[in-house]
Amino acid sequence: MKDDITRVVFRYVLLLVLMYGFYVIAHGHLSPGGGFAGGVVLGLGVLLYLLIFDLKWRERLRYLPLDIAVVFIGIGSLMEAIKYLLPTHHGPTGAAGELFSVGIISVVNLGIGLLVASTILSIFYLMAEDQKK
Repeated sequence: MKDDITRVVFRYVLLLVLMYGFYVIAHGHLSPGGGFAGGVVLGLGVLLYLLIFDLKWRERLRYLPLDIAVVFIGIGSLMEAIKYLLPTHHGPTGAAGELFSVGIISVVNLGIGLLVASTILSIFYLMAEDQKK
């Protein structure tokens, strides 16, 4: 996309979009949202960045974002698997209503968010590669 206004505006909006995505992930156990909704916000924010700035990757860096997405998918899946291996007491808990009051659930929400964002990006890259052929 070659619209200069969109590029200038989104340069500043991207930080707010990413911060909101992490906010939704971090406060998912206290309010509506969580790992899935925050991951969608993060993934679509990065996807919009890639579409607006039309990044031309060098040949050796072409698959780097897809490789990073696969690593994050693995990390998120591993965090989900570890959650079920832990005993029923899920770590230290704080007072009700605080940000980190539920033990490991905040960490698991982060893993789910990374998993969803990386899956969105990997689907985009796979579809973009299919279009080039």
